[in-house]
Amino acid sequence: MKKFIIFYFFFLFLFPKVGQGALKQGDLAPDFSSTCTDGKILNLYQIKEKIILIEFFSTKCFACDYVITDINRLYEKFNSKNVFIIGILFNDEVDNITKAMEYVKNKEINYPVCISDVKVKKLFSIYGFPNFFILNEKRHILKIYRGITKDTFGLLNKEIERLLINRR
Repeated sequence: MKKFIIFYFFFLFLFPKVGQGALKQGDLAPDFSSTCTDGKILNLYQIKEKIILIEFFSTKCFACDYVITDINRLYEKFNSKNVFIIGILFNDEVDNITKAMEYVKNKEINYPVCISDVKVKKLFSIYGFPNFFILNEKRHILKIYRGITKDTFGLLNKEIERLLINRR
């Protein structure tokens, strides 16, 4: 019985998207609402004519902490260039704006951070952290990166620059 349980959880880990209609490159990103640390409500579909980088992350994730500097650098570089960068936490972990604001301040996050409902985890097939989704101006998913690399900044930077060049 113990082997069966281990196999079952191993199978779920390897194939979490089976039967769930997981998002893939080229798909239209689903709309969602989030409450941001500035108190405003963000709806993904309200973001017009911008390349969008969404970072889904967790306050309990060491790898997420590790890339904050990278995402801050991307935000500083691209914020004025029609690129919208947003960090998304989930309400099963951070249940109010005050906690999110404290986390953002303590970790020195410069880019906007919002709290979304856990339903968004399922919409985007988020089963670990961090996850990065790059969307074009029409909100189609161009790239999905799960986890980090030795050079997360370089990887995301290269993709965003390529998209900006192709816009011209």
